[in-house]
Amino acid sequence: MTLVYRPLPYGGQEGRRTTGRRFALVLTLALAAPAILGAGCTFDALRSYAVRARLSQAVDSAALAGGRVMFDTQRDGHIRSFFDKAFPNGFLGAHAAPLTIAEDATAGTLTVSGRASLNAMFLRLFGNADMTVEARSIVRRAVQHARKAQ
Repeated sequence: MTLVYRPLPYGGQEGRRTTGRRFALVLTLALAAPAILGAGCTFDALRSYAVRARLSQAVDSAALAGGRVMFDTQRDGHIRSFFDKAFPNGFLGAHAAPLTIAEDATAGTLTVSGRASLNAMFLRLFGNADMTVEARSIVRRAVQHARKAQ
């Protein structure tokens, strides 16, 4: 009869070695989970900031265009046209709501407000599925003209 000697790997401590590996894996995942969630929330915050910056730029350009033709009958069409060119629908997944255009003839001001909503990717884990950003711009004409009678 011949005996074959087969030594156990890792010095015969097979059970303890896999337990140590499992513990290291669980520990790594537990320490990495907050970092991953933080990175995801940061990603959503950066997207909303970029959308808000573009929305502010678009509302400003639309308001300035409207201030230039403040007393024109097609002023609102010009404002919407400038806004649509500056803020394309679907920018970073955002969808713009219709603009709010208000005129105060006595003060000579034109107020343009815009709103856009975008879907959150990681913040939905905390119950925030949609994020809404807003921008408002007020233009004041130094010289007030009467509207032309047509």
